[in-house]
Amino acid sequence: MKKEDKSQQNYYNDLEDKIIELSLNLKRKNNELNEVIDLNNLIFKKLIHNLKNPIGVSFSFSEMILEGLPDYNPDRLKSHIEIIKNSTEFSLNLLNRLADFSRYQLPDKKFIFQTQNFTKVLKDVIEKAQILANEKEIKIISNLPENDIFLNFDKDELSIALLNIINNSVRFSEEKTIVNIHLIEDKASIKINVIDNGLGISEKDIPAIFNEFYVVNTYSNDKVKCIGLGLPIANKIVKKHQGKIIVESELEKGSIFTIIIPKEI
Repeated sequence: MKKEDKSQQNYYNDLEDKIIELSLNLKRKNNELNEVIDLNNLIFKKLIHNLKNPIGVSFSFSEMILEGLPDYNPDRLKSHIEIIKNSTEFSLNLLNRLADFSRYQLPDKKFIFQTQNFTKVLKDVIEKAQILANEKEIKIISNLPENDIFLNFDKDELSIALLNIINNSVRFSEEKTIVNIHLIEDKASIKINVIDNGLGISEKDIPAIFNEFYVVNTYSNDKVKCIGLGLPIANKIVKKHQGKIIVESELEKGSIFTIIIPKEI
């Protein structure tokens, strides 16, 4: 083969390789776009489904109050207003959760990694979680090392993940019980164990609990309707830190959530 012919053939081969690469990239991007579209459709359906009832309840009781206001006694009025308040509160919480979840779907979602005192951050998260726990007289017992542990992590985002997991344990635990939290350090990583004696999760449900909108129990022990976004959000944040969440659980015997974060990210 002549040198010119060989050079031309190489050019065509390179061009063909680039076309194939572009085609594969286009196909991958198209698949990613379809996944986003499917997820947005799911979010929209879930939003409609979950907002229908509380908005309907708020409207019905508002109408009852307006129509019968002259005959309302204070106790009945207070009871009906509380129903409206609770329905509205659920709707706002749902919208806020969906807004939070949507942030983690954005391809340009940025995490700000800085070397910080992880022990202090975990202590702050536990203090916040204790506020919810106090409502059920649940005691959070923490077993943390005396020394401070410094890691490279996003303080705000990882705090959200930890709070979601601890609050989840509190919500699905009986009143006047205990949630234990252990922080363990080894050469390669840190491990946070969140241990409760709550409702527990069946073996068949464990693989799906990090799926969006997957709900094992429609209502928690404190009768709050579950949305199924807290754990998926926590899982996305932990994965951004190159970590993972391991779940061990048994029905009626409680759960252990272990969050593992590598020291080198």
